[in-house]
Amino acid sequence: MGDITRRDFLKTTAAAGMGAALSSSCTTFGKSHHLQKQDTFPRLFTHGRLVDLSSETIRDPIALLVKDQIIQDIGPPSQFTGITAESVNLKGHYLLPGLLDAHCHLTLPSLSSFSPGLTLAAWRQLRKNMKNQILSGVTHVRDMGAMPPILRLLEREVEKGEIPGPIVIKANAIFNVDGGHPDVSPADISWAAAMGTLFTGAPSVNFKNAELQKAFEANCRSADFVKLTMDDTSLVAGKPDINRYSDDQLKTIFDLANTHNMPVAAHAMRRFGVRRVLDYPVHSLEHTVCDGPFSKKDIAQMVKRRVKVIPTTILGNLYTFTNLAEPTPNGLVSERALAEASLRQAHFDGLSFDTVEPAIHQNNLMMLEKLKTLSFKDLYKKGYYTINPHQYLPIFTHGKKNLMRMRDAGIPIGCGTDAGVPFNYHGHIAREMQCMHRLGFTNTEILIAATKTNAEILGIEKHAGTIQKGKEAHFIAMKENPLNDLSALTSLSLVVKQGHIQNA
Repeated sequence: MGDITRRDFLKTTAAAGMGAALSSSCTTFGKSHHLQKQDTFPRLFTHGRLVDLSSETIRDPIALLVKDQIIQDIGPPSQFTGITAESVNLKGHYLLPGLLDAHCHLTLPSLSSFSPGLTLAAWRQLRKNMKNQILSGVTHVRDMGAMPPILRLLEREVEKGEIPGPIVIKANAIFNVDGGHPDVSPADISWAAAMGTLFTGAPSVNFKNAELQKAFEANCRSADFVKLTMDDTSLVAGKPDINRYSDDQLKTIFDLANTHNMPVAAHAMRRFGVRRVLDYPVHSLEHTVCDGPFSKKDIAQMVKRRVKVIPTTILGNLYTFTNLAEPTPNGLVSERALAEASLRQAHFDGLSFDTVEPAIHQNNLMMLEKLKTLSFKDLYKKGYYTINPHQYLPIFTHGKKNLMRMRDAGIPIGCGTDAGVPFNYHGHIAREMQCMHRLGFTNTEILIAATKTNAEILGIEKHAGTIQKGKEAHFIAMKENPLNDLSALTSLSLVVKQGHIQNA
């Protein structure tokens, strides 16, 4: 079946999602952080090697006693002699806290173009997204913009044990102004798409000024934080300038966020957006700013605001396309970018259709071919709304330098994948971590970013992020030492979420 525009896709998926939402009777929300049904019988994980990230040392041998989802005690195996418990022998494998993906989109299927025959494949992919995350060692995710009822449906399936998946910290939909990033309102597409979002929800709010307070309060119900989009340039290939929040709108949003005790995360890939949002008490900056170097004032303002950063550097790897019909502006292609392109191709060649729906990946590859034959302007005119790769090439030049300056200034830097956007499949947090390493972070810095720092950014440091007595039992095991090589994270022998083994 031939390709169609995003308009037609949303008409089709809205109808399909409407049926799914109605049949599941799942249009209400629950708390993001929850404990599974508690076990009354303890479980003893023995003969592991605990990686202590704070000291870069290994505690060996080590045992963890888990009961009622909580780590009851940690110590040498001899300490637990005579304990009645189910025993799990870790066989000398290395233990880390469960990983956290601090930036992803669970209800996006990683598509870059659409056809009506992809509706069921897209739904299957959403369920795979949950499974892919947990099996990659991610016990918690921060969802940065979702179709809320569909996300809740997936959460319910995880809670009931129908599919494996992580604990979700969520923003509900992106709280964007009408016409702002991500640039398309369902109401602008068709009445059918707008009607369908009453059941599926929409991944963005697209509020008009008169609706701001009402829209904010509706979107923050059961949400854990607010997601804004601050850039003044579209990421869609061939898209003209986009709308932006007014000063009054931003002030109102931050006042409402403060009233509702909601941290604010800001999408900002350009200095314009960063500088503007730093006038307000923003919690975190999302993505790598790479349109030029930060000033000393920029860095000082970030430190003053105690802002956190989730760089999603893997976007530079995924979108380093250089042989396109649209000429690449001078100075954008670096040696590092060219090296990333070969790594990306190896990743695509090694994808498993157990984790990625074949039709979705094939559709992405077809869009890549269109990028090679059509200019950005022609792509947009024909209704192919896909990414503008040129905006990501400077991640390896200006972006790298900006990240190193933020690190040196002591700004907390976390780890997130932005999985769900085109070409970016869930379950590959190790690739983001390896990309951060190639940009200059040490293995220890990256492991801390994906565990302890991410837990602090998500506001769940009392429950997750470190392996400690009294915390929830979220941890992963692997044969090789990740301090030496992050590729150890690509072959996990054990994933435990709230004391339950996920990859048995």
